[in-house]
Amino acid sequence: MSESAYAVRRFEQFWPHYVRLHTRRATHLFHAAGSLGCIGFLVAAALTRHPALSLFGPMVDYGLAQASHRLFEKNRTTPWKNQLWHTRAELRMLGLVLSGRMGAEVTRLAGAREITKRTS
Repeated sequence: MSESAYAVRRFEQFWPHYVRLHTRRATHLFHAAGSLGCIGFLVAAALTRHPALSLFGPMVDYGLAQASHRLFEKNRTTPWKNQLWHTRAELRMLGLVLSGRMGAEVTRLAGAREITKRTS
């Protein structure tokens, strides 16, 4: 992602850049699994009153997400440049993946052909 993506002032201006980094269905599934895994560890930590479990959530999320970028997208992301926007984008993408609408969002914003027709 270019530096200019972080020069914007509003999340809605950042979102198209984020989507362009996440065009493949396999990437979406890895990200969704990572996000759900993170949420699961955070809930487990709260329910069991073992806060150490919460440390595994971000590691699972980041590990799966970065693996998907190396394996499927052949790119790298820089979530530390704006963690709030990346987290918000992750949650938006999770909602779109779970509702089956992420492919249409990629087509709309990244100009990619329909995701289901792309190879991994």
